[in-house]
Parts: sequence; structure tokens; C-alpha cells
Amino acid sequence: MIRSGLLRLTVVASMLGLVMLAGCNSTKSTSTTSVASSTAIPTAVPGDLRLIVFDRLPANYLEAPAGSDLDGPLGLPATAKAVDDQETAQQEAILRQYGFRSAYQRTWVVKDTGETLIIRVQVMGSPLQALGYFDLLTFAGQSSHQQTTFPTPQLADASGFTRFFTASTGSQVAQDINLARGPLFYHLIFTGPKGSISPSDILSIAGSQSTEAASLGYR
Repeated sequence: MIRSGLLRLTVVASMLGLVMLAGCNSTKSTSTTSVASSTAIPTAVPGDLRLIVFDRLPANYLEAPAGSDLDGPLGLPATAKAVDDQETAQQEAILRQYGFRSAYQRTWVVKDTGETLIIRVQVMGSPLQALGYFDLLTFAGQSSHQQTTFPTPQLADASGFTRFFTASTGSQVAQDINLARGPLFYHLIFTGPKGSISPSDILSIAGSQSTEAASLGYR
């Protein structure tokens, strides 16, 4: 499995200790929470989370069948594995701490390119908890020596990271974007052969996902 998280902090206690710090001491978190409370973000989410994942993609994006291993609902253990398949117990603890409720993942393969797009939406306990979880993963990504950041212009509460890894097909690159929207946390991952993709590819899709969430009242 592709390691899709931005998470390999060397001291787990440091990650858990950021829970209150990320939720309470971040200026960005304070301002965003104030805005969220004043714009009446929905407290409930659709029963079918698949409906809140952006899917109006070009025709050459071939989606995995609904209900398959690559397109379906995720419980806590499966979500923790999707975040980091080498530290699932630690990720389960973190997800619980931020009020994890449910998740859904959709996957597309770009025809004749070797490129793959994954979009996962996670329902956290509240807008504040979703933002705190976002802050934690952003801090972890910025602290990692295994990836570099890239800017996410015009996307509030978003962070972007580039990772390189080796697969059976050779050297690969992944462009990841995290988004916090109300009680929802989105993780978008675009992978392909090294040199074949750039942050602009995933930024365009992330912008559409953000607009889609906003249209449903999640900002």
C-alpha cells in the first residue's frame, strides 16, 4: 500500500501532546473557528459520504467501482491504515482523540499514464476537532525530512506536500493536499512516475473539492 499520510513524527508523545496546542494556541485555528461559528456550518453530514467527494473529473480519469476495496466507506482501523500503514495503532488513537466518526475513499486511475488520484473524506467530531487534526498533520508534514511543502494559494486551511517513494514500477512522486472544511477533513493524493506530475495537478482538483464542500455549507 502507498503510505498516504504526512505523519512520521519521531516521537509519538509529541504528536499527542499537540492536541490541545493545535486546537487552542493556533491563531489560524482561532480565527477559522470564529468564522465557522458565525456561518452556521451544518452539524450533520450526508448519510452517503460518497456524495461529498468531488468527482467531475476529465473522461480519462477512470474510477474504481463503487463498493470495491478502492472505493467505499472506511471504519476507524481502515482509516488509520490509510493514513499511515506502518503506525496504525497510533493513528487510531489520534483519530479517536479528534472525534473520528466515519470516512469514505474514492480512487481514480488516469488512463495510460500510471497516475492515480485518491480523495478521502473523514468526518471528525466537530469543526474545531477537524481543524485541530488538520493542524496536527500539517505540523507533522512540516517536521518530516521525507517530504517538502508546496504553497496552496487561494485555499484556506489547506496544506500541500510532495513525497518521493519507490514502487514496483520504479521511482514515484506523490502530491498531497489536506483540507479542513467544517467537521470534514479531506485528504487528496495524486501519485505518478517521478517527473510526471506537479502540485498544479492536485491544486486544481483540491480547489474544486473545496468549492464542492462550500456549496454544501462546509467552509
